[in-house]
Amino acid sequence: MIDDATLWTFARFAPGQHFAPVTVPLDANRVAGWEAIYGAVIGATAPDGMIIAGMMEAYIHAIQPRPKGNVHAGQKIALTGAQVALGQTLTYRVGVAEKAEKKGRHWVTFTVRADHDGTEILNGRIVAIWNA
Repeated sequence: MIDDATLWTFARFAPGQHFAPVTVPLDANRVAGWEAIYGAVIGATAPDGMIIAGMMEAYIHAIQPRPKGNVHAGQKIALTGAQVALGQTLTYRVGVAEKAEKKGRHWVTFTVRADHDGTEILNGRIVAIWNA
């Protein structure tokens, strides 16, 4: 049972707020899962799609527990071009950029940044319609 006091509701979000960092290892298990869907990884660096999938995973893990019924309304992603070797771990930082009520719906824009050893790998935004 989810405690209502810990549930992430629209009212609890504040622009500038940051959540605990989420680490995503680009380990053998992740590579095997990737290859089962997309085929062999060519080279020793993580494919861009794997880094983007990590962004979505970090967003989901950073904000828990969340209400049922949220809608993923959009995203913007900028990869820096910096390469990350397979076997390394990325650190994703999720924050709140803005929130607004529009036509009775709660819109929240989150920032997501991924880095490895201080080098930015990805910078993005996720827009959600928050249900509670």
